[in-house]
Amino acid sequence: MDLISLFTSIRDIPYKIPMQWGGEDNCCSGKHEKLFNLLKKEYEVRYRVCVFLWSSLKLPPELEKIPHDNDCTHIFLEIKIDGDWKILDATWDKGLKNLFHINEWDGKSDTEIAVKPTKIFTPQKSLEIVNNQSEEGINKDLKINGKFYKGFNKWLNKNRA
Repeated sequence: MDLISLFTSIRDIPYKIPMQWGGEDNCCSGKHEKLFNLLKKEYEVRYRVCVFLWSSLKLPPELEKIPHDNDCTHIFLEIKIDGDWKILDATWDKGLKNLFHINEWDGKSDTEIAVKPTKIFTPQKSLEIVNNQSEEGINKDLKINGKFYKGFNKWLNKNRA
């Protein structure tokens, strides 16, 4: 499978935040882990992590009113193409085209980051964040934000084209 097809195949897995540790992860972290594992066989690839605000996504009022942390981390990748690091973000699937910008990729340019970053961590700090995800940390996050995530997943499914 060529580079663009690999990207597209992962991008078009329907985005969904897992609701328990060890569940099928098709949010930014899980989708980019899948893509990372496919790309690392032939390319230099690295994780990047940024912080964004849920309020920047223009969510419907009924979703915004569910208690949740506004700031959240987002994982994407960078791939080295012709000696330069290029942003690669396969977060939003094509079914979400009515809600978000869906990245197309030409195999050589940057894609957009799927969210508006308020801070982007260094490659080293990004790898540390990715490697330090734990069951305890995920369960703590789900206790605080789980109802919001469930509502977000439901909203995505309702609006998926």
